[in-house]
Amino acid sequence: MRISPAGRPNRRRRSASGFTLIELLVVITLIAILAVGTGLSAGGVFARPSGVSDAARLEQGIERARDAALLGRTVTGIYPRADGWVLAKLDSAGTWVRIGAPLVLRGASVSWQIDGRPYLPGLTAPRAQDAPPIRFAADGRSTPFTVALSSGTTRRTCSAANAEALQCAAP
Repeated sequence: MRISPAGRPNRRRRSASGFTLIELLVVITLIAILAVGTGLSAGGVFARPSGVSDAARLEQGIERARDAALLGRTVTGIYPRADGWVLAKLDSAGTWVRIGAPLVLRGASVSWQIDGRPYLPGLTAPRAQDAPPIRFAADGRSTPFTVALSSGTTRRTCSAANAEALQCAAP
C-alpha cells in the first residue's frame, strides 16, 4: 500500500458506476427517433381515420344536425365555414349553443350556397345571438342549401331541399 507524504494511505478511487447524463440523453433521443420513424412508416397513431372520406364526414354532420332537430324537438343549425362547419342548437333562453367542436376538413375546400345564393363564411366565430344560416326545424323542414366539397381532383356536391334529406351526387 502506498503512503502519501502526509502519512496517510493512498486508496485507489473506484470508478463511478452507472451512466452519465449525456449517455442517458443520447439513448433516449435515439429511442424517440426510432419510435417516431416506426409510427410514421406504419401509419399507426399518426394516420387519419381510415374508411371515412371528407364527403362522408360532411353527410354525417348534416344528418346529425337534422336528427338532433327531429329527435330533440328543438331547432338546430349549421354555421358554415370555409374549411368545414359548426353545429349549434337553440336553447330555452333563445341563444344558440354550439354542439361539439368545429369540424375542420383538412386538405379540402368547402363552398356553400344557401337559399339559392352563394354564402361566404366569415373569418370570425359566430356570436351566440347570431342565428346560423342553415336551420333544421323540429318538424323536418330546413333551409334549402347546396354544399360543394373539393379535395384534390374530386368534387362532390350535396344538396337539401326544404323538407328533404341530404342528397349527394356521385363523385
